[in-house]
Formats: sequence, C-alpha cells, structure tokens
Amino acid sequence: MGEDAVQAERSSMASTHENQELVVPSPSPTQSSPTHSLSQLGATNAPSGEPSSPGPLTRDGASPTGPVNAITVLTLLDKLVNMLDTVQENQHKMEMRQVEIEGAVRGIQNDMTKLSKSHTSTSNTVSKLLEKSRKVSVHMKEVKDKMDKQAVQVKKLEANHAQLIKRNNFKVLIFQ
Repeated sequence: MGEDAVQAERSSMASTHENQELVVPSPSPTQSSPTHSLSQLGATNAPSGEPSSPGPLTRDGASPTGPVNAITVLTLLDKLVNMLDTVQENQHKMEMRQVEIEGAVRGIQNDMTKLSKSHTSTSNTVSKLLEKSRKVSVHMKEVKDKMDKQAVQVKKLEANHAQLIKRNNFKVLIFQ
C-alpha cells in the first residue's frame, strides 16, 4: 500500500515540469538494508525541523535501497529534452543576434570609411584654404608697404608743392 502512494506521488511529479529536482522516495519500512538504517540514523541525528536528505545514488542511477522507477527515468529524460530544447533555442537566438551584430559592425565600418574619406577631403580643402590665406597675407603686407611708401612720397610732394606755392605765389583761377 505504501508503494501505491509512492507511485501516485511520482506520477504527480511527472506532470509538473517546473520542478527540476530529483526526488528519490525513501524505501518502504518493510525493506531493510544497512544504508537505509544509516540514513535513518542520520535523520535522527539531524536537528529538528530540517528535512533529512535521501540516500546517495549509485552510478547506474539507482538508489542503494532499490531500482529507480521507470516513471522517474522518463520524467528525468523529459526534463533533459526540455533543457536541451531550451539550450538549442538560446543558441539559435545567440546566432541570430551574432548575425545582427556583424551586420551592425559592417555598417559602422562603412560609415567610418566614408567619414575618413570625407575627413581627408575636408583636410585637403582646409590646407588649400590656409595656403591661400598665407599668400593673401603676404600680398597684403606687400601692398601695405607700397601704400606706406606712396604715402611718404605723397607727403613729400605736398610739402614740395606747398613750398613752390609760397615761393612763386601762384594764383589758381577757377573758370566757370
């Protein structure tokens, strides 16, 4: 009768996939083994209020107290399939994201290439403008020097003209 309750509990666990813990039910009190006695002894030594852990599993997946139920194996396989599906789905999503990122990187590289070409063109234009500005500045200095020389010459001519007018007392007649 105790085994029926254990199988009912296992079948209810098989329907819920959210619980991913492996629960190995303790053997019925009629089965007695040294490890079962030790696990009961460990449970009595455990502090009150804390559940004792079930016995360890062997390499073949069976508990040391008896074989593992087929429903438990199917439940575990189902959970494993679900986990593998989730891993494959996540891997596919990551691959798609990787493709998107590669496309974005290519776009950025193209934009950087265009920006570099534009920068080179702008740099050449600015260099030409600076060279022209230097030439204009040199010409402006030359023109200013010539203007200063001419201003000095004009002042000399005006001074000479003023002296000539004083000496000869020229009269200027304006005819209408």
